[in-house]
Amino acid sequence: MAVENLNEIETSLGLEPGKLSEMITSEESHTIDLSERIILPKETYEERISNLKKEAATAAIEIAVKEQRNALGLEFQGKTIENLVNAIKVKVETDSKIEPEEKYKNLKSDFEKLQSNLVEKENEFTTFKTNIERQNSLAEIKNEFTKYVPDNTLVSKSTIFVEAKEKGFSFEKEDGRVVIKDAMGNVIKNDSTLSPVSVKEWVTEFVTPYLPTATGGSGKKDEPGGAKTGSLEAFMKEAEKQGWNASQQNEEMAKRIANGTLKL
Repeated sequence: MAVENLNEIETSLGLEPGKLSEMITSEESHTIDLSERIILPKETYEERISNLKKEAATAAIEIAVKEQRNALGLEFQGKTIENLVNAIKVKVETDSKIEPEEKYKNLKSDFEKLQSNLVEKENEFTTFKTNIERQNSLAEIKNEFTKYVPDNTLVSKSTIFVEAKEKGFSFEKEDGRVVIKDAMGNVIKNDSTLSPVSVKEWVTEFVTPYLPTATGGSGKKDEPGGAKTGSLEAFMKEAEKQGWNASQQNEEMAKRIANGTLKL
């Protein structure tokens, strides 16, 4: 039984479209370099990210405590907030007989700076966490989109996803599901039910121009009298004539769509 998602496997391995299939059917031996890639189960990846977040938060606090310890000339082991506060109290009690009011003001000021630094570190960690969550969400949305794109499209699934966004469509998660929005930010809905259209329904319609031309009864393409300049049909004929591979074809298509010489 054939593997249905070869394109996705090739993308994850950094291979050109069709390369893995070519290797599998080839009589020659091939080696895929995995030295620069880490492939983990989703549960393991999430546990790894969780541990990284905890380590980052702990490291941020330890750095802030160390900076204040050195700035105040304190000596204590264990870079924790509790140890820092205890060291400050000891210093205050020791120096209480010498300019107590001035010492108190200085230490109070230093302590307030410490609190400010900790807030800054917490904000940095929150930003880091938000970025990780955003990247995970974008990956989930792209996977939801591409799994409904047929494997026989004229361009890669990633190219179709990028093209959809360049046309002004956006994809967001709302109430646990992916919704599609138009260029004005309005959720696209089914005309009959007025419910948000499903990703499967929308992608199936959007991907139509990227599918091969249907073949006639004789097994040959049904071609009109002549392909219109700037059309997808004319582009595909040119690609075939020039002998472009999939990568060259995708690159040239993206370039022409950008400068307006190719209309889909």
